[in-house]
Amino acid sequence: MQSAEPAPFSDDDSPRDIEAGTRRRKKLMTEPTLPIYLKFTEVKYRVAAKGSPREILGGISGSASPGEVLALMGPSGSGKTTLLSILGGRAGAGAVEGSISYNDEPYGKSLKRRIGFVTQDDVLFTHLTVKETLTYAALLRLPRTMTRQQKKERAMDIIYELGLERCQDTMIGGSFVRGVSGGERKRVCIGNEILINPSLLFLDEPTSGLDSTTALRIVQLLHDIAEDGKTVITTIHQPSSRLFHKFDKLILLGKGSLLYFGKASEAMPYFQSIGCSPLIAMNPAEFLLDLANGNTNDVSVPSELDDKVHMENYTLENNNSKNDYRPSAQDVHEYLVDAYETRVAFKEKKKLLAPLPISDDLKATITSSKREWGTSWWQQFSILFCRGIKERRHDYLSWMRITQVIATSIILGLLWWRSDPSTLKGLEDQAGLLFFIAVFWGFFPVFTAIFTFPQERAMLNKERAVDMYKLSAYFLARTTSDLPLDLFLPVIFMGLGLAIGASLLDIKKATTLASVTVMTFMLAGGFFVKRVPAFISWLRYLSFNYHTYRLLLKVQYDPVPEILTTTKHMDNGATEVAALVAMIIGYRVLAYLSLRWVKPPSS
Repeated sequence: MQSAEPAPFSDDDSPRDIEAGTRRRKKLMTEPTLPIYLKFTEVKYRVAAKGSPREILGGISGSASPGEVLALMGPSGSGKTTLLSILGGRAGAGAVEGSISYNDEPYGKSLKRRIGFVTQDDVLFTHLTVKETLTYAALLRLPRTMTRQQKKERAMDIIYELGLERCQDTMIGGSFVRGVSGGERKRVCIGNEILINPSLLFLDEPTSGLDSTTALRIVQLLHDIAEDGKTVITTIHQPSSRLFHKFDKLILLGKGSLLYFGKASEAMPYFQSIGCSPLIAMNPAEFLLDLANGNTNDVSVPSELDDKVHMENYTLENNNSKNDYRPSAQDVHEYLVDAYETRVAFKEKKKLLAPLPISDDLKATITSSKREWGTSWWQQFSILFCRGIKERRHDYLSWMRITQVIATSIILGLLWWRSDPSTLKGLEDQAGLLFFIAVFWGFFPVFTAIFTFPQERAMLNKERAVDMYKLSAYFLARTTSDLPLDLFLPVIFMGLGLAIGASLLDIKKATTLASVTVMTFMLAGGFFVKRVPAFISWLRYLSFNYHTYRLLLKVQYDPVPEILTTTKHMDNGATEVAALVAMIIGYRVLAYLSLRWVKPPSS
């Protein structure tokens, strides 16, 4: 592979600048990358589909070495992402067969900290800046041997290495928040993973949705990363010809089968040698994808395949010449699979069986089963707490939320202005106000809290997959980072929303359940129905509206008029306070257990 300096990543750069690589490189780590040779043989993957197993991958073999970029290419549904996930230690619920080795050793837990995995979707916090995103990742993921200042410097090194210095103080942004560009978002995602100086870097469709020039920058970046001694494996759907020629190795998949593995530069000569050549000038990637799809338009058909198809389709009623039809997609697929198996597969598999010339010490570094954390539990909690406050302060302190609360307060004040508690009518009006306050500060935070865990599900899965932090540290930091941004009363009722959201992790289901639950609690809260039937009266004791309403009555009136309560006498409020405290703890314990039961991505 030819050495190339990393290209500048300014939006004003031309393709000539990219190729020239005028930017001065800055080494990312003082220590060299641990080289890891990846080999996989006869990898198969099956999932259960309507009771019967369905084969997704059917015996895939290949390898990738430090300094190389291996591209996994194929049509949609060919198994690219599945193979990438299996190689990265993130196999799903299906059955995996075959052999996968890292420096001739099986996967071990210590490999987690030597693998970077960039998902196709950019999983980032919307309201954090580029600098904040990479700094928090560095603080959590880098080893304990590094000081806090060294970790921050490491994050800045990554920012300058990826050409993100101009947007380092810009928010990431999202659907409704303006932020960095698509190419910059992708580079931030890559930066999150190369922070730890991984030996293996996996990327799922890193150029998806990017224009050709930006995609070229990303692929050039992958080459620069590989040059530091890393092994880079990426899926790619339909690269341009410029991108295609930059890959070192290529795996072409079709319907879960291996159609080609070898040097990317030798792919076209191989397919020409088996009788498949483009009839017009074509992008090599487009030509290969046409073959993988079984599309032989504008592609020459080998004579043996043409003769086979002609004989199968020849009938006395339809006596067509060979030039009047094309082979089916299934015929093309079977021919390509057989051609690879008979001409290439044996030679490549023989190479994979040869032992690697590496020392036993190098093997031992990846066989440890010890689980490693970058920081202590308390440091994880404090970092996640600060990150949570910075991410959500924009929502909590937005002008819409402040206006909503102020406007509601003004309207309530005007509607109940000068109500007379000495009359029965005035007393009932004031009781209605108190009950509305209890309901409002129940609905408001509950439905806010519902979105807490479902919205962060992708981020939680991503960060747990690499052992970035312990679940308990995340949960406590996530639930307590809202406290400085909330009033005390809404916080009391937020626990129920967390429990519902964490148990379902689906916004639609959680919202439906919360609506039914909160409505039931409101009706049993003691204002609408004061004489609840005995068989259902127990619901009031589970209702936060009930206990809050009784406390508000106690605060407003002393003694509480008998007409406003379901009981003849009320104590000093200790029972209600105890019930609410129990709900604060109980609902949060339920939310934590629900998250604990959710399985993170396999690794």
